[in-house]
Amino acid sequence: MSQKCLAFNIMQGGFQKEDAEKLITEEMVNHIEKDTKSSSTRLLSFLALIHWYVPGSHLSKLVCEEFIDPTKQPSDEDNPKLETIMKPFEDLIDIFSEEQEDRCVRLAHRVIADACLKRFTEHNVTRSDIALDFLNSMVKGKESNYGEICKNIFITRLETGKRKEQFSRLILDIMHESGYNHNQCIDLLEMAANLFSTDPYYPQTLARFYYIKVKEDNKYEKAEKWAEEAIKRNPNNSRIRDTLGQVHKNHLLSEAKNPSSDFKKCLAIAQSATDAFKKEEIAAENDPEDRTTFSYSGLLGFLQVCKIMNDTRFGKSYERRKHLNYISGLRGDVESRYDFFEWYLAFSRPSFEKEDPEYIHRDVENCYKKYFTQTAETTLNEKKMKSFGGLLHFLKSDINVVKEHQRALKHPQSDNETQTVLYILANIVLSQSGEQREQAEELQARLQKLWLREMQDRSPEFYLLILLLFWPDEAQPGITNPPNLENCVQYMGQSYERKYQKYLRGRYLVPLFFFGKEKGLQRLVHELKLDQINLELLTEGDGNADTECLQRINGEVKNQEVFAVRDGQQIPVTPHDPSSACKPGQVSFYLGFNIRGPVAYNIRYEENLSLQRSHVNRVL
Repeated sequence: MSQKCLAFNIMQGGFQKEDAEKLITEEMVNHIEKDTKSSSTRLLSFLALIHWYVPGSHLSKLVCEEFIDPTKQPSDEDNPKLETIMKPFEDLIDIFSEEQEDRCVRLAHRVIADACLKRFTEHNVTRSDIALDFLNSMVKGKESNYGEICKNIFITRLETGKRKEQFSRLILDIMHESGYNHNQCIDLLEMAANLFSTDPYYPQTLARFYYIKVKEDNKYEKAEKWAEEAIKRNPNNSRIRDTLGQVHKNHLLSEAKNPSSDFKKCLAIAQSATDAFKKEEIAAENDPEDRTTFSYSGLLGFLQVCKIMNDTRFGKSYERRKHLNYISGLRGDVESRYDFFEWYLAFSRPSFEKEDPEYIHRDVENCYKKYFTQTAETTLNEKKMKSFGGLLHFLKSDINVVKEHQRALKHPQSDNETQTVLYILANIVLSQSGEQREQAEELQARLQKLWLREMQDRSPEFYLLILLLFWPDEAQPGITNPPNLENCVQYMGQSYERKYQKYLRGRYLVPLFFFGKEKGLQRLVHELKLDQINLELLTEGDGNADTECLQRINGEVKNQEVFAVRDGQQIPVTPHDPSSACKPGQVSFYLGFNIRGPVAYNIRYEENLSLQRSHVNRVL
């Protein structure tokens, strides 16, 4: 295939694997077989490696020319030396210019890179050989020029479905190619770790490789060494610190499976693990605010270690006594971390489309049950009845639990805000199944008394209940001076910033309730009462979508901000889709509430609807 045909096929998107195979001529194969150590063959292997694992990657022409063996340089000054030395492979290579860069060299297509790597493998030049040669010959001494490309090749893990792959694609391919000979990967990663001597991600990857893939008896000691080296390079990064905790946790899990587990050894490993996770938690608290999400791995890892130690059984009586004392000392730590996940998982998830992995919820609850075990399920349900996040959980799991425990719902003291908030939420939860202890008017009166006290530093949960019960659709008779919802939304946002912003940043805040058409507490509609079609219409549909059980709220868009307009109030509302608030005008929308405040879903510009109706009337 000529260069012109190749270029045309690539431009048309019609370049296939078969085309790449045809491009690699017998002459090229003979050149590779005859002289695998030549500059041209090695340079081709580098170009194939980087283009396959980092699509579109290239090397500068100047660097390629510096790499070429001086003894092989062409003597004819009229011929460009790179083009001459690479002539056997000229149909595979693209030399081009980029803005503000020297001339660049790359393979003409990623499929060609794959075909070349397979040809090299057939001639006993493995991916591991090529990568080691690339590090030694191109990267060494010029590490700053190759930092990004090497990180993509050796470190970056691809997303596959719900989870990331365990290692970079190159490392996984080398394992497969070598028949799972771990030494090749270790040698490669060690060289990279030594070259990039301040980068923590290479020793971190080595530590992970040792404890996940290696089978040797001393693998945990080696993993610990590299995990500590990673921390030394960046001690303030919580995600780097997490690896040391994971090494100890997996070591403990391995020891605990041994029927003759030694208590002293298990205890030492467990303490090393919990210490590592506690230090990770501190680092996570101090992670920079521009970090995309808060890292909860230290909190979860701590609970997982506690569960492993609780599950482990030791034979000797004095060991069992020490074991029980150790377990007893962890109860407070277990409860505080359980409390974190209870609200964290109730208020948020990774994104609108993505749920948290099921094992997080499972591991957190199972650990709590292990440490509060008289009657595990009853104890856990009683615990949930005493927290906002726990009560919300029953809406997704089993609302009957709240019914069974409603006798335990004592009328709160009028000045006790925490008790009142939980009591009102329990009534809202019960109302979702048609039951409640008090009517909306009575609950409003309780909240009204607390609102008038004008306390500082109230929780977002308190302001959420104010919005749910006092949203100006039906002002209840008998209550004068209702809460100012403009102020409420402002206070709620400030409270959210103080209490939850650090932990929930970068996550999707789930709608806890929507505003429906019924009266009293029945006007609050939980997400699970909406079918998937209605949810998609709310979040993805255009402004013409209608959801039968929900009420549209009138509002206005000004300066790309959305307001609900009611009784002279302009209540700020966050648009679920900011792009839908694209211009000033009168709008309507469906109203949801998350832990940060009210949210406008499916924004409809009313003038558009008027024009559509006018058009229909003219047609009729």
